[in-house]
Amino acid sequence: MSRLTSFLHSRCTIQTNATSWRTSVALGVGIFLFLYLLQPFGISQYRGNTFLMCLGFCVMTIFVQWLCAFLFFKRPLRKNVPITNGYVILYSVAIELAMAISMTLYAAFFFQMPLTWRLFSIFFYWTFLVWVIVTAIFTLVNYNRMLNSRLEEMIKKTSDEQEGILITLHDQNLRGTDLTLPINNLLYIEARKNNVCVCYLKEGKVVKAELRSTLIALKDDLPYDNIFQCHRSFLVNINNITSAKGNSNGYQLRLLGCEDIIPVSRTFVPGLRHFVG
Repeated sequence: MSRLTSFLHSRCTIQTNATSWRTSVALGVGIFLFLYLLQPFGISQYRGNTFLMCLGFCVMTIFVQWLCAFLFFKRPLRKNVPITNGYVILYSVAIELAMAISMTLYAAFFFQMPLTWRLFSIFFYWTFLVWVIVTAIFTLVNYNRMLNSRLEEMIKKTSDEQEGILITLHDQNLRGTDLTLPINNLLYIEARKNNVCVCYLKEGKVVKAELRSTLIALKDDLPYDNIFQCHRSFLVNINNITSAKGNSNGYQLRLLGCEDIIPVSRTFVPGLRHFVG
């Protein structure tokens, strides 16, 4: 119970962009396409202009979405008040009810149907499904934007702090040669059986070198917070990440000047989130 209370009162880290006109339009278009293409609720038997009737649903959806967002978010955003998870959940419930009620009234007017709880429950169910889909898409997009934004801020800070720092990666082969390079030039390290592949930048070009070592040994040689183990076979330099896409099941990282895609396995996702803050 205490965890639930803490979650509801904690600040929402993923903004839903509810006040954005894109969210309102996307939800309205989703409703329009659903009604016009599938034509449920007897719309296929409507003798009037089906396109205009479905367009009316679209316009009404956009207006209701905008009105709810205005009522719920204008004051907190204007006064820079933190928006909690509980507040976002309350907003979601309110907009779902507002959508279902407006849809029911609109359908009753067009089809000359009596207002009943059954009619309301039908529209409540379908608007809920559309709202969940649209919200999930926008939440995923916004989370990736937030992650990339925080990565950019952190990368700039740590890159400036580590300018000029040299690191040495030791080759355990007796005839091997240790690899010394600026830490900001390191891209990633991949474990390959008894060896590791070190990918780094040299004179602006991506270079790979193979050393006789283990990922654990090299991780011990790199006592820096930005050297992050993202997979059982990969260490990555957070400073050189250009994009991060994915969800709680894993991420895919792209690095500066490198075509390789670096995986972040599900086990290490919480660590990445904690690292980014």
